[in-house]
Amino acid sequence: MKRKLTEATIKSLNPLDKRKIYPADYPGLELWINPGGGRTWYFQYRVKGKKHPERFRVGNYPKITIREAELRAKKIDNDLFLGKDPKEKDVTENEKLNLGDGLLKFYDEEFNESSPYYSKATVKGFRAMAKVWIFRKTNDGDIVQRLTTVKDLQYIKLYKIRPKDVEDLHKAISKRAPYVANRLVQYLRMFWNTFVKTKDNPFRLEAKKLNAEKEYLDFLSPIELKRVFAVAFRKDKITGRFLMSHYNKYKLSLVACAMICIMLATGRRTISEVASLKWDNYKAGYKPSFIYQKTKTSKKNKKVQFRIGAKAVEILQTIQRDKFNNPNSKFFYDPNDIRNAYIFPSKDFGKKIGKKKKGKTPYLVDVRKTWKKLLLLGGIERDLKLYSTRHTFASNYYIKKNDVKGGADALGVTVQVFNKYSKILEDQVVEGIDSIEFEQEEQTDLIKEVK
Repeated sequence: MKRKLTEATIKSLNPLDKRKIYPADYPGLELWINPGGGRTWYFQYRVKGKKHPERFRVGNYPKITIREAELRAKKIDNDLFLGKDPKEKDVTENEKLNLGDGLLKFYDEEFNESSPYYSKATVKGFRAMAKVWIFRKTNDGDIVQRLTTVKDLQYIKLYKIRPKDVEDLHKAISKRAPYVANRLVQYLRMFWNTFVKTKDNPFRLEAKKLNAEKEYLDFLSPIELKRVFAVAFRKDKITGRFLMSHYNKYKLSLVACAMICIMLATGRRTISEVASLKWDNYKAGYKPSFIYQKTKTSKKNKKVQFRIGAKAVEILQTIQRDKFNNPNSKFFYDPNDIRNAYIFPSKDFGKKIGKKKKGKTPYLVDVRKTWKKLLLLGGIERDLKLYSTRHTFASNYYIKKNDVKGGADALGVTVQVFNKYSKILEDQVVEGIDSIEFEQEEQTDLIKEVK
């Protein structure tokens, strides 16, 4: 039975694992509820000569109420009767906006954290760059000086922006931050394609005009991996739980160490595939795996289940043993606490973590401080990014098995991408994972004293 959409009804509808579409009373009007909780009005209509129906984005609920959505749908119907396609009309109006106003409208209507089309990292990254280099909200004297040499694009109409203006901005940013210059232009190109939607995109710079980027491919060698792992993962031989005297002695965050160990043992990505892991994502038994709703990789090849090896299983079992047998466990929270569902819970969730700031994420996000400390304790003095855990897994897999296809399958990437991760181009899945050696025979005297 069709459920009539009212304000009360909409508020009672909870997001599901997949996008859910609810038809409104006005024909063609729909409310889309995304897994992230975002609620968006769309109007479906047909255009003469086109086989499939079109959809027009009306706006977000609750900013656009049911009444307002119905009025907008009626207006679109009237325009269609007069032979006007609402999408073409929208493009014309958007082109007349200044770049600054266009970006703000884009943020409000499409480019936000409730959107199913953009990751939170993408939203955060683009906005941070635009804030400085487009809206010029910065106190950095060097940046201010560089911006005085180019046009202030935020006040220029979108249809008046020329490729030369964009090229000048790119050059000005490149002198300070070449990678940021590339990213900003690429983001603005996406903004034009999805918001302005005309063919003459001024942000489409030729590849040769972009800055050359050197890929970061550093990783822990087999010996370095053993040393770091010996510091990060230490068990009590009697209880089988974590050896707390070890973590207390070196003032290490146990949850952060466990998370880093899983990253090293599986090669999975930091935030989306490890930090936010729930116990529901872990499938134990004969073929232990991590199962995700979606991943960065699954957008292309649809793979969402990844086998994990014996070392990762051992770490997870140690966490479970500690969680349920240690009254002071860092992994245990009340069943009614949302953190209880996560493998790597955050102790800062719901607490004040700074001036007017409160922990909003129930799982641990930033483990870079612990990572740097583990490197120093393991005697590695060069600066390695946390992302090198993925490179480390790929490289050590290849060194041990010399199997590109198996390594690519373990990471869930193409053979070409795995070659890049493994950093070895010249030269089956679980067996390869288990063959990587994480521990030295003796764990004593391995830790470098850090002052």
